[in-house]
Amino acid sequence: MKWIGSTALILGVSLTQLAAGANVFVDFGESSQLTAGNFNNIVVNSPATLSIADMVDEGGANTGVGISISGFFPGSNSTGQTAPAGDAAALFPVTATRDNAFGHTGPFSGNPDASLGTVSLTGLNPALTYDFTFFASRTGVSDNRETAYDISGANSGVGYLNASANVDTVVTVAGIQPTGSGAVSIDVSAGPNNDNGSRFYYLGAMMITTAIPEPTSALLAMTAVGFVLARRRRA
Repeated sequence: MKWIGSTALILGVSLTQLAAGANVFVDFGESSQLTAGNFNNIVVNSPATLSIADMVDEGGANTGVGISISGFFPGSNSTGQTAPAGDAAALFPVTATRDNAFGHTGPFSGNPDASLGTVSLTGLNPALTYDFTFFASRTGVSDNRETAYDISGANSGVGYLNASANVDTVVTVAGIQPTGSGAVSIDVSAGPNNDNGSRFYYLGAMMITTAIPEPTSALLAMTAVGFVLARRRRA
């Protein structure tokens, strides 16, 4: 019985640590179109909320992960998708898809330039990797408003999404490991195929997913040691 109990203890603690973490959802956009429930709302129009010190996960638990944004146009775009379908609807409610943070190259509406928006994340676990899924939509247009989501931490990755009349498409950048201090930076800008005259780009909603790592050799070694010690005690 001691052998069985010791083994269960070792495996139970390890598996609990590996399974920790849940999805974190962020809605970017308009103060009048907040997403209720366990969403984190970043508001770009007045009164703005450009940072959250401790975001909640989908279950409502505090995560210790902070978020802040800079460089976007100081106002929202509220002509996003009001009837999301497919992958977009499965992840994000209409309150998250119908508005956007956005930017542009050169002057627009009294703003001199907003060609690069940045989303900064802190408090992530440097030992884990994260997947980032994005949605953006600008209805009523037909040109290409491709947006680039360029993510960097200890490694980097980039995804592209054309926001023009987007109904159901999301883009995921997977396997990003934070820096040693737990930071990740997301640069949002016009993609290479964007042919709009002002090079408008958009960020409507984001999901952060913690990747569950595979059991490592160290974990297997710990388990083996547990078996050996338990057998010796039993003997």
